[in-house]
Amino acid sequence: MKNSLMNIQFRTRGLNASASLRIWLEQELERLHSLMPVSAAHVRLERQQDASPSFQAYVHLSVSGPDIHATASDHTIQTVWLKVIKNLKRQIAGRKSKQETQHKRAGQLRGVGSRWSGPVVAPGG
Repeated sequence: MKNSLMNIQFRTRGLNASASLRIWLEQELERLHSLMPVSAAHVRLERQQDASPSFQAYVHLSVSGPDIHATASDHTIQTVWLKVIKNLKRQIAGRKSKQETQHKRAGQLRGVGSRWSGPVVAPGG
C-alpha cells in the first residue's frame, strides 16, 4: 500500500541499501503513517565498520505539531530499524494519548458549565 502523500528521503553511508531493504523500510514507515499523518520522513542509515555496534539509524518525521524523531544503534540493520520504529510508535502513542486526555478534559469543562442550573451569584454577594 503506497501512500503518495508521505515523502520519504533516505541517506545511507557505509552500506548498500538494496531494493528489497528499501521496500521493507518504506513499509514500516507507511505503518506509522496509518497511526498518525506523516507528510515527510527523513531517514539516515549508517554502518561504521570500526564501531560497535556498527549500525546506526536516525528518523525524523514531519507531522502536525512538533516533529517526531528517533535514533538507535545495534549490530544488524534489521534490529536497529525495529528499535527506531518501536521508539517512533511509542512517541506517536504518547502524543495521541495526550491529545485524547486534553480533549476529554476540555469536554468535561464544557459539560460543567452546561449542567449548571443554579442562580448566578456576583462575587462578594
